[in-house]
Amino acid sequence: MNLLKQSEGVVMLFLNKLFNKLSLFSRLFITSLLLLISFIAVLYFYAVKQVSALNTETRNEITTHIDEVHALYKEDGLEAVLDEYELEDTPKFDHQTFLSRLDEHEITFALLSADGELITGAESLTFQNGWHRKRYRFNDEMIQAIGFGKRFDDGTSLILQTPMNHDIYEVRRQTKQAVLLLIVFALVSFPVIYWVARNYLSAQSSQLAKQVFEVSNDPSNQRLEEYKSNHTFYGLGKSINQMLDEMTKVHKQAQTMTVGIAHDLKTPLSRVANRIQMMQQDLDDKAHMLTHIDKANSELQSIVQTFSNLIRLNEIESGKRKAGFKLLNVSDLVLELSESYAPVFEDAGKQLTISVVDGVRCLGDADLLNQLISNLLENALRYSEEQANVWIRLQSQFDGARLQIGDSGPGINSEIAAFVFERFYRADYSRKQPGNGLGLSIVKAICDLHDATITLLPNQAGAVFDIELPIER
Repeated sequence: MNLLKQSEGVVMLFLNKLFNKLSLFSRLFITSLLLLISFIAVLYFYAVKQVSALNTETRNEITTHIDEVHALYKEDGLEAVLDEYELEDTPKFDHQTFLSRLDEHEITFALLSADGELITGAESLTFQNGWHRKRYRFNDEMIQAIGFGKRFDDGTSLILQTPMNHDIYEVRRQTKQAVLLLIVFALVSFPVIYWVARNYLSAQSSQLAKQVFEVSNDPSNQRLEEYKSNHTFYGLGKSINQMLDEMTKVHKQAQTMTVGIAHDLKTPLSRVANRIQMMQQDLDDKAHMLTHIDKANSELQSIVQTFSNLIRLNEIESGKRKAGFKLLNVSDLVLELSESYAPVFEDAGKQLTISVVDGVRCLGDADLLNQLISNLLENALRYSEEQANVWIRLQSQFDGARLQIGDSGPGINSEIAAFVFERFYRADYSRKQPGNGLGLSIVKAICDLHDATITLLPNQAGAVFDIELPIER
């Protein structure tokens, strides 16, 4: 069954690709041809059904007639049969008379004795058991007859033939005429349909091209008009608008990234330049020279870190790491990393509370999940208030796991909460701290890669990041 479905899918995909490569003329021609074949098939099956019904009616009449003739012969004798069918003068008739009776649509028969001798009827009819068809030529015309032969218990045999039902010929004639009319109609209408369709599509294409040209002058703000769902270019117009939205988003991200890089490089590069000038002034003072070198090296390391984070972010967003996902014990990972941070928070005069349930597992990248947790803990360590309470919790839920990292304050202003995951975004209060505004962007990218959702919870005393992670049960 699965193989059949797969084969059907492959065939449909092949036909779809083939149809998409065809020209408008070819598509209309194939569509018209398929419609014509469909109509002819419907007519054919209708005709077959009608002919079958008429044949059944004729056969029922023949079998009934055979039984009536035999019953009349058995009960009332030969004279009654001759009288019933007006054969008193010619109880036995030759082939020409037989054909004449068929031509006049009369039932003809031959009643044979147990010895095979003709009792009455057509001399040219020979016994043939069961149903049969015969063709005869009479007066330069063909007569098609249907017959039935039956042998009775008393040894007598009866064969009866009658012309084919005239209605059958009429059904066949009308069907042929209808098919010819359909073919003529298709041949006449196809060029007209093609001309109308080509002109309509040409007009619609010109209108779309005009709109695209207007949009190209201001792609960030202009969009194609919304087509109705039954419009020819509904799907195309919608796709173009979606593409423009995505391009605008990428363009804005590129602008933000460019400004962010310029801003993050300007300050440390200026400091490096100042240090170099100061080094020129203090060439004879070894202690000052070492201080200048250390400071310049620190600034250069900050620049290198910015580019390293950008490369890391690009690697995560590419999705390549997903191919290497493995089943991980998230509980052990969170607990081990959190405990390693506890002394760091203690040295900073802050308290880290750890609450982790056992047995939480998920498919993921251990290195990336470690970086996610580290970035959020570093964020809490750097921006939370003095003597702050920081917590990390891992809880199991019905449809996943919840990882929460938060602090007691001062939190993030609700007006800027929507921007914290953007690249290079840094709130005013955070600019006093070292950093490049990429930490939370990397966290968001790691969550997206793991099909997890991250939310900065509103109306909290501090910054509380809530992550819902799909788990493996």
